[in-house]
Amino acid sequence: MSAKKVNNAAIEIFFYILFLFILLLASINIDTYLKPVDVDVKVLGAETQNKEDIFWQNFLSKHPDYIPGWIEIERIDKANEIDPNYIIKP
Repeated sequence: MSAKKVNNAAIEIFFYILFLFILLLASINIDTYLKPVDVDVKVLGAETQNKEDIFWQNFLSKHPDYIPGWIEIERIDKANEIDPNYIIKP
């Protein structure tokens, strides 16, 4: 009988600890949800476009006949001027 009481007490303590753990997680979640959002949020990849444009401008100044580079910077007219038979998918 005493082993059953010890077992019930252990289960009761386990549920109290579990309940406190769930309350802790909920309070952390509420704190994160209610925290004001920073105005200076940086978006990943926002600067990638500028770096790519600079790269392609520098590359095409050295290699002006590279058609995929002109297509990459969306100058289809220049690509067609270099080689009108180059297949460009619309």
